[in-house]
Amino acid sequence: MHAAQDATEVSIAQYLEVLRRRWIWIVLTPMVLVGFTLFNDLRAEPVYSAQTELLLQSKPSESIITGANSPIDPERALQNELRVINSRRVRIAVEEAYGSPVSVRAVAGGEDDIIIVSATATDPKEAAERVNTYVDTYQTARVTALLDDLTSTRKIVQQQINDFQAVVDKIDAPVAALDEQITNMNPVDPRYNELLAQRQRLKERTDAAREDAQNQLNDYSQRLQILQLSERLTTTGGVQILNPASPPRTPISPTITQDVIQSLIIGLFLGVALAFARDQIDDSIRSKVDLERASRDLATLALIPDDDISRDPHSKLLVTAGAPMSAGAESYRGLRTAIQYAHIERPIQIIQITSANASEGKSTTLSNLAVAFAQSGKRVIMVGADLRKPRLHQTMQVDGSMGLTSVVLGYNTLGEAIQTSPVHPNIHVLASGPLPPNPSELLNHERTAKILRTLSSEYDTVFVDCPPVLPVTDSLVLSRNVDAMIFLARSGVTTRRAARRSIEMLQQIEAPLLGTILTGVASEETYGSFYEYYGYTRRMNIPILGRMMNRNRYEPPRIEKDTLPEEVPDDTESTEDLHVPS
Repeated sequence: MHAAQDATEVSIAQYLEVLRRRWIWIVLTPMVLVGFTLFNDLRAEPVYSAQTELLLQSKPSESIITGANSPIDPERALQNELRVINSRRVRIAVEEAYGSPVSVRAVAGGEDDIIIVSATATDPKEAAERVNTYVDTYQTARVTALLDDLTSTRKIVQQQINDFQAVVDKIDAPVAALDEQITNMNPVDPRYNELLAQRQRLKERTDAAREDAQNQLNDYSQRLQILQLSERLTTTGGVQILNPASPPRTPISPTITQDVIQSLIIGLFLGVALAFARDQIDDSIRSKVDLERASRDLATLALIPDDDISRDPHSKLLVTAGAPMSAGAESYRGLRTAIQYAHIERPIQIIQITSANASEGKSTTLSNLAVAFAQSGKRVIMVGADLRKPRLHQTMQVDGSMGLTSVVLGYNTLGEAIQTSPVHPNIHVLASGPLPPNPSELLNHERTAKILRTLSSEYDTVFVDCPPVLPVTDSLVLSRNVDAMIFLARSGVTTRRAARRSIEMLQQIEAPLLGTILTGVASEETYGSFYEYYGYTRRMNIPILGRMMNRNRYEPPRIEKDTLPEEVPDDTESTEDLHVPS
């Protein structure tokens, strides 16, 4: 259970670390998208949309007269009407009425028999005019079509009436002839009764056919009356305009507020995705875990944070000398302690610091570590063995024209070449000296090894500044003359591949690797919170908040003199100043 929780916490911490490290992507991506959106929206011409509603419902009088009792699917009727609205015939009629093509959008308005017709334009009045012209033209076309249909139907019904009227007249003709004879005949005539009997027999034979023809005639006559009445009552074509379109007050685009919010949300998601993608592509070492994986589980001796002094390229101060109460200075003191504890297992006097490539902070780290040792009372000498691009003499503020090469080549004695650094009185410097044409051969010379052995017998600690591992072999050559080698990596600069290859090369020659250092890390990755607890940070510069945060806090007096007392032999040591009165 605890292992699962720890894994979850580590995973979340890694994600948060990626977000913190790649914050520039998370900030810049939304800013770019929002800026691009604002640029387009402010340059875009506003677009207005006007709409009207049509009701597909016949008048009650029309429904009663037409006798439309057959059930009709409302959804199907609505879809058919949408096709009519978007038909080519209606669009041509609208183009003729408006003077130019008009594009509209017609959609069903929910479950009711409502059709919503809308149009867009850069001018609100023009948008309303387009919609109203379209629906008026559509309504007129629908009325015309309906009247044409009624007229053609009326002609067909009239023809049926004429046909059935002819049938009825044909059936009634023999009976009418007998009626005429009977009317003109004297009732006392013996043929009168015979004609009456003949008429009766004829009428009985034709009554059925006549009744059927008369019924058909009456039905078509009634339909004709309904059609004629429908023509007079049809004024809307079954479409009622509920709300004529009016000029809109606000445009539908661009919607600056909505677009900015959407761009901001999309930008944040995209920025986070780009941050994680960039972090996956980036091969640089960012954390202690990355360094330990690349160095094949070598011990990480220290995490050195960046500070204001190291960030300033014009500053000649070292953080251990210029800001001794800072988290960076305490990191170097922690590194000093780690080296001193390693001294218990094996004697360590000559220490070499190297890295994979140039410009990763070897000389600065070496100088700060030397100051940390010197502040503890150790006699320290620094040897400038970087014979290609030396910087040690600049960092320690000594003359670089005379140094290691001068002694190896016999131009100067060792005593003449050693200088005292103004950074700290316990630090002496053997600079690089004149640059030779063959640095590797000179460093591999026996005189170089003899010089280092001589210095280790005269000083407590010897620090060797050297070139990086990958470009040249100088560091590999020097490694056989030192007691401990420390590999330095800079966060965000040193790649895992370069560190891995450098460690492999050093291990192949069995270099005395003591551990690794990671510089340039964020302050929160070090032990800054503990330093703050023990007073290694300055008080807040804001007066009010400073008084609130430090209220009722006891501030002990500080000792101005930071030099340690000189050590004296045990047999002559005086204990009077350590006496505790009873």
